[in-house]
Amino acid sequence: MYWSHVAHLRVIIRPVLITFIAISICVLWIHSNTSADGNLLAATQSVQPCPLISPKLIGWTNLSLETMSAMSKEDEDIVEFRMKEAGVKAGGRYEPSECRSRHQVAIIVPIRNRTEHLTVFLRYMHPFLQRQQLNYVIIVVEQSERWPFNRGMLMNIGFREAQLLHGKYQCVILHDVDMLPEHDGNPYTCPTNGKPRQMAFSIDRWNDYNSIPWSFFGAVSAISANDFQLINGYSNAFWGWGGEDDQLFQRTRSQNLTVVRAFDGNVSQVVHYKTMSHPKATPNPDRMSLINEGWTKFKMDGLVDLRYTRLDLKLKPLYTHIVVDIQPYNITT
Repeated sequence: MYWSHVAHLRVIIRPVLITFIAISICVLWIHSNTSADGNLLAATQSVQPCPLISPKLIGWTNLSLETMSAMSKEDEDIVEFRMKEAGVKAGGRYEPSECRSRHQVAIIVPIRNRTEHLTVFLRYMHPFLQRQQLNYVIIVVEQSERWPFNRGMLMNIGFREAQLLHGKYQCVILHDVDMLPEHDGNPYTCPTNGKPRQMAFSIDRWNDYNSIPWSFFGAVSAISANDFQLINGYSNAFWGWGGEDDQLFQRTRSQNLTVVRAFDGNVSQVVHYKTMSHPKATPNPDRMSLINEGWTKFKMDGLVDLRYTRLDLKLKPLYTHIVVDIQPYNITT
């Protein structure tokens, strides 16, 4: 009698136990594939990688003064709602839902007193980057007023904060806020290790889009996270306009990196950049001597000795906003 009851209980318990185990496995799988904000990771949304060439590209955009003025005057709430509907998350993060992006890109934008330029930049660049089916974040690093502007140090800060806040991005695109790519065929993808990409070599204000010399490595450039670490980022010593990008080019050469350009540097409408006008900055009077010293100091001047005070950090609807206080300090010799 006892054994018949046991057999009966086994018949009842076995399917219940199997169901419990199956549910537990599902719960553990969902938990392990869910991001911090509660969404399933892109890898579970779609196992298919995005196409090598996005089918969403539309080509050239006429970035006239009227077009940029219209963008700047759009209602902020409407813009933010539209961007949210398109998939932009807090902090200016985006990844395509229709496929798994091949590139994880952090766009670093250093600014001070550029509110109008930043407004146009964000409203233009989000759709531009989405059409390329990129997994990206836009990080804006704003410098306080105490000292002259230091573009190189702000880029270093943006790189470090991108890794701390948003995970390990494959590459960074170091981007001036007043530069807009006119054609979405201009790749904002990650360059391969060893081949950083100089992107803004055909600019409207430079002799009507004529090619800039190959030694130029400013305005907009892309570099893998590995290579940026290898060259120790930018120098922190350039206060005021000019020089930090020339020394960055030196650093790439010192580590046998090859600076490349899209489409082998051929100037065409695809690589054109439009600039937004602004008052000319005061040049750094020490920039030439600092450039010449760069060969001897680059290993101790850059990411390794970066110092700053974070005054504020906000994950805004269209970008991660970091306000920092920086000041000159002696570089160890």
